Amino acid sequence: MSVRVSERRRSVRVLAAYPTVLTDERGRTLARGRTANISEHGLFVVVSGRVPSPAGGSVVARISVPATAERGSNTRTVIYDCRIVRRQALGQLLGLGVEFRKKLA
Repeated sequence: MSVRVSERRRSVRVLAAYPTVLTDERGRTLARGRTANISEHGLFVVVSGRVPSPAGGSVVARISVPATAERGSNTRTVIYDCRIVRRQALGQLLGLGVEFRKKLA
């Protein structure tokens, strides 16, 4: 017998391990890590150490993603204004659920 559970998320999440830097609004680095998964509305990033709580939970996420073949570069950086919506202890690591608010670049 199998149990079916409905999905609570707004969009499908895709496994992805992209280098990510979280900064505050002034550009100071709060954490460096890698995405665990990403969706249209946010991402889950795994970082080492503690992450200070920024004012209002607002952070800027700089994500290095694979570039298209036409660009000639291996990666490109996308930048989002985000808010931290969840924190999860993962042993020595910390998982952060981040919701995209606005694409900056």
